[in-house]
Amino acid sequence: MEKTVNIFSLFEQIANDNPKAFQLFFDHVYSMLYRYAKYFIDDDDLCKDVVADVYIYIWQNRKKLPDIRNYKNYLFICVRNQALNYLKQINKYQKIKLDQFDAISISDKATPEQVYLDGELKNLIELTINLLPQRCRLIFFMVREEGLKYKEVAEILSISDRTVHAQMCIALKRIGTVVKEYHYDKRCR
Repeated sequence: MEKTVNIFSLFEQIANDNPKAFQLFFDHVYSMLYRYAKYFIDDDDLCKDVVADVYIYIWQNRKKLPDIRNYKNYLFICVRNQALNYLKQINKYQKIKLDQFDAISISDKATPEQVYLDGELKNLIELTINLLPQRCRLIFFMVREEGLKYKEVAEILSISDRTVHAQMCIALKRIGTVVKEYHYDKRCR
């Protein structure tokens, strides 16, 4: 059973210059921050750099930690800002691979033709997702992959709940249209 960590207690200890508390905090949230950085940057080493820079920032500003009320939003915002700074510096464009997205199951049929068609559809959906505007794509994966609520995404990205809802509608409509057109084309062949 996983040991429960009281982040706010850790923040108090970190603010009082406790490196062991900082290490425990680091171990507890690292994978979450790394996954979030991957939404912005598709390079493992750069994601590690982003998260490391966030930890440096947190340590340098540790005296302010006890004032934080929603630590996840705070951390997500720190990672987002650092990742965007990296992107500005290297002018890199993020690609998200559908293989990392478990929410879409295309088919259980195992015929060679069906395997080929499923791969074709999967590639088409992946392309559609990657062609979404950056913010729309980010919102889509924050909601679908991280399981964040619209309100949480809105806070993290400093946008309204309605904007999150609208962006999700855009993403789902485009994916749905591609799937519908694909199945229509297959029936007409």
